[in-house]
Amino acid sequence: MDQEKQDRRKRKTRLQLRSALLSLLKEKRYEEISVQDIIERADVARSTFYIHYVDKDDLLTGGHGVFAQNLGQHMMAHGKENGASVFSSRVWFYHIQAQEPILKVIARDSAMDLAMKTLRGVIHRNMEERMQTHSQVENAGVPLSMIVDYLTDTLMSLIRWWFKDGMRYTPEQMDEMFQRLVMPGMSSLLSARGVNHEAH
Repeated sequence: MDQEKQDRRKRKTRLQLRSALLSLLKEKRYEEISVQDIIERADVARSTFYIHYVDKDDLLTGGHGVFAQNLGQHMMAHGKENGASVFSSRVWFYHIQAQEPILKVIARDSAMDLAMKTLRGVIHRNMEERMQTHSQVENAGVPLSMIVDYLTDTLMSLIRWWFKDGMRYTPEQMDEMFQRLVMPGMSSLLSARGVNHEAH
């Protein structure tokens, strides 16, 4: 019971801090916001802030930050859907869709660049883990690191385009576009070495 109370307290404090940052972002630019501004808006002690976050960047893009909120839930809900291939990207589009209100707030701010840089790092690690499940890829004549960079940067280009275009397409439609862009080359590469994979 004590542990449950402590966990609830942590979640409540993190929610207060995330809400405070989002509120401040509607009023001024990210670089103008200080930790002092955040703790005053959240009505928490400075020491409390540093129990949960390293700095304001961590609050924005860290594992328990504003931008990462509900990412784990999206990955569990959409990462293993029926018909999704190892190259499926829909989980990322669902996550961006959920973060649209936040992205609109920071769209013309340095916080957007930080969010996109962090997102690329998360996607890159995820792509690397996926590709490592196909050991033959390492012998496919193209370096594994190049394949991971290619898939990651193609997906990031689509994410940026989607947001700039007003997110008029569904996550499923965006995933289909990603598949059309990358699967011909990947299928050729993998089939050339007899690597079995699930087609989208």
